[in-house]
Amino acid sequence: MRPLGLALIALAVLIPVYWFAPIASERDPVALFSQYLGAAALILMGINQFVATRAPGLEIVFGPLDRIYVLHKWLGVIALIAMGLHDIIDADMNGLRGGVLSGIAEDIGEISLYGLMILILASVITFIPYHLWKWSHRIIGVFFFLGAFHFFFIAKPFSNFDPLGLYASAFCILGIVSYIWMSVVRPMAPRGHRYEVDLVRRVGGLTELVLLPKGGGMRHKPGQFAFLSIDGGGLGEEHPFTLSGAPTDDRVLRFSIKDLGDYTDRLQRMVQPGMDAIVSGPFGHFSMPSGRDPQVWVGAGVGITPFLAFAESLKDRETGPVKLYYCVRERDDIPYAVELERLAEEVATLELIIVNSAEGIRLTSDRIVSDLGGDVANAHVFFCGPVPMRKALKSGLLLKGLKASRFRFEEFEMRTGIGLQALAVWLWDRGKYEVVKRVSRQTEPAE
Repeated sequence: MRPLGLALIALAVLIPVYWFAPIASERDPVALFSQYLGAAALILMGINQFVATRAPGLEIVFGPLDRIYVLHKWLGVIALIAMGLHDIIDADMNGLRGGVLSGIAEDIGEISLYGLMILILASVITFIPYHLWKWSHRIIGVFFFLGAFHFFFIAKPFSNFDPLGLYASAFCILGIVSYIWMSVVRPMAPRGHRYEVDLVRRVGGLTELVLLPKGGGMRHKPGQFAFLSIDGGGLGEEHPFTLSGAPTDDRVLRFSIKDLGDYTDRLQRMVQPGMDAIVSGPFGHFSMPSGRDPQVWVGAGVGITPFLAFAESLKDRETGPVKLYYCVRERDDIPYAVELERLAEEVATLELIIVNSAEGIRLTSDRIVSDLGGDVANAHVFFCGPVPMRKALKSGLLLKGLKASRFRFEEFEMRTGIGLQALAVWLWDRGKYEVVKRVSRQTEPAE
C-alpha cells in the first residue's frame, strides 16, 4: 500500500474534526464524539465501496490491486470498530429536533449497524465457505445504504446542507454509486477485452488456457494478472488469475490455473475450446527492475506462474544474472519444468534450480545467500508462494543484508483473515491445557 493513499484516507477521516470541534462547546462532547465515530465509519465505508470498483487510477494512488484488497479488508475492520463504538457510546443529545423520518432513521440505523457488523465479520472469517461469503459480501452495500439513510434523516446538531453534512453525504453518495456500479451496471454491461478459448490442456495439477483476441486484445507486462470470465459452463463470474505467458505482438494470453475451489474445479471440467471469454485488466505491479543487479525469483507450486512470463520475456531483454528457484513437492512430472529448462538453455543469464521437498530438499535464506556468493545486498528478490515460506525467507534475507524494498511479492487473495482462526486455536489449546492441569491436580494422591 502506498503512503499517499493511506494519508488521503486518514485525512478524509480527520477533516470532519474541523467542523465537529466548534460544536463541542455547545453540546455534550461525549455524545458528539460518538456522532463523529458514526460519520467516520460512513466515510471509511464509502471509500471502501469505491476502492472495490477497480476504477482506473486506483493503483497509482493506493498501490497494486493485491494490496488494495488487503486495504479493503482493513478499512472494513476499522469501520466496524468505529460503528461498534458509535453504538456503545450514547450519541443522543438534548434539544435536537428531527424531521418526520428521524424515528424511522434511528430504527434503520440499528438494522444497518448489526447487518454490517455480521457481514464484515463474515468477510474475515475465512473458514466460511466461499459461495456463502460471496453472497453475503454482495449485500453489504444494502446495509451501507441503510446506514446512509440513517445519517441523512437522524436528528443531529448540524444540517445536511452545512459543510459537515455535505462532506459526509458526499462519501455516502460515493459508496452508494460505487455499489450500484459493481452490483447492477457492471454485470449488465461487462467491460473488458473479448477473447476466445483456443487451447485447453492439463499440465500436472494445472489447467492451462490459451486465449485468442477477438479484437484489439489486452496489452500486459510480465507478472501481471487479470480477471477472467468465460461465457458458458457456469463460468461467467469474474475471477483473478496470473498471466503465465509473456506479452506477444498478437496479444495472445495464457493462464495456468490450479484447482483451488468450486470455480476452478468447475473450470477444469467445463471449459472447452471455442468458448467466449472476457478479460479485464491488466492489474498489478509485480514487475522486473531495469539494470543488471542480480535477481532471485522464488516460485512455490502454482506461484511459478508469474515467473513463466518473466523467464519467457528474458529472450527480448538484457538483465543481470537471474536465479529461479522452483519449489515443488512432486514425485511425478513437474509442471512446466521442461519449458523452464529450455528457456534456461536459451537465455544465458537464467539459471533454473528445482527444489523438490519430496526429495527432502527445502529452500532456505542461507542457501540463497550462498548461491549469490554472499552478495545479497545488491540483489532483487521476487517471491510468489505460501505466506509462511515468504515470511521465513524474507526475515532471513533481511538479517543477512537484503533491503526490505528489494523483496517483492504477490499477495493476491480475495479473502484474508485477521488472525481469528489462529486466536481460536490458541484459546482452544490454552483451554485444553488448563483442563488437563486441573484434572491432574485433582487426581494427585494426597500427601
